[in-house]
Amino acid sequence: MKKRTISGEMIVVVAVMGLGVLAMSVLQPVLPLYLTSIGVPPEVLGIMFSVAMVGMVLGESSWGWVADRIGLRIPLLMGTAVSAVLVLCFALTTSVPAIFLIFFVWGTLRSALFGPGRGYIGTAAPALRKATFMAIIAVMLSASRSLGALPSGFIADTWGYNTVFFASCGIGLAGGCLVLLGLRRRRAAAAQPPASPPSSAGTLPSRIAASVFRPLASQCLVAMLQFLGLGVFMTFLPLLATQVVGVSATEVGVLFTISGIVAVVLGIPMGIAADRVGKKTFMVLGLVVSAAAMAGAAFADDFPWLVGFVILHSWGMAMFSPAALGMLSDSIAPQRQSTVMGVYGGVCENTGVIAGSALGGLIWSAWGPEATFLTGTVSGCLGAVVCIALVKARALRNPGDGAPDDGCC
Repeated sequence: MKKRTISGEMIVVVAVMGLGVLAMSVLQPVLPLYLTSIGVPPEVLGIMFSVAMVGMVLGESSWGWVADRIGLRIPLLMGTAVSAVLVLCFALTTSVPAIFLIFFVWGTLRSALFGPGRGYIGTAAPALRKATFMAIIAVMLSASRSLGALPSGFIADTWGYNTVFFASCGIGLAGGCLVLLGLRRRRAAAAQPPASPPSSAGTLPSRIAASVFRPLASQCLVAMLQFLGLGVFMTFLPLLATQVVGVSATEVGVLFTISGIVAVVLGIPMGIAADRVGKKTFMVLGLVVSAAAMAGAAFADDFPWLVGFVILHSWGMAMFSPAALGMLSDSIAPQRQSTVMGVYGGVCENTGVIAGSALGGLIWSAWGPEATFLTGTVSGCLGAVVCIALVKARALRNPGDGAPDDGCC
């Protein structure tokens, strides 16, 4: 039986998430370069990005809970409009303690997009196509990252870093306006069902450890290891490109754009393939491909080779993320999707990015860029081993779907 699965509200939610990520991605390629230009050393740079991710650990888990209780509107406003205004503070100070504080608050606010958005899609998506729908989010976010990264280096080279901050702020405010206009009347009705499911309310407390935290624990460890490599890659790719390979800030923006384009092109096909072949299989493949890309980037000595390994890394993430999110969503009750997705993103993914950013800065200063990127290779390989050993592929339990067991490695 076919039914409509893409609503107007879903389109608005995905568009708002896209604008929020676009605002962040305008900053991503040039923010490490800006901080280096005002005298921040690599080891401190890594800790600054880790502080932002600490804010995301706290924020993403909390905002998912808020969305399950009162709806999407307030979290999405915080992740777009309020976060956008805060970005301007980067242009107003060069004080290292103040920048640490800005990173922490910015991380807390921008995290309001992810847990609520993923939870909404996880609830709305049909059970047999969850990896595909998660891939749709990934494609939208990757497109936003590409659009933001492409001009950011050029803007910085032409008009200076402050212009980049103002551009990011404007995009975030546009996302906030879309929240106010697009979710104004739909949210009140949509917020009602999760609050009162009498038949399941009594069973959730006794089953929560088994049905939520047990599957979350094993996937959390795998995600930490995969996103440790991502933290290294995203934080230190600009420095590798400019200081080792010798390219300009504009070309750094091109690298991030290419990464996003690859994710846009491959995201949905990888999600569809994960639903058909097996989510666990694609998680392992994504870990291995990402690890190989990190090893190649460690020894890249010119721009074309760096482009190739950026493409490979993006392909690995396109394999891993939709499959992992789809598998996690399979085991979560509908009324807890945003909460658990928030915990997964905030604690599991972001803890890995924190470790990657901080550890990468220390390793860069002590042993150089090659050792920094090889750290990501080691973490990806460990993640693949843990995934094979501990992550269990499970049968979908949504009534009426007739879902088969997920594939396994």
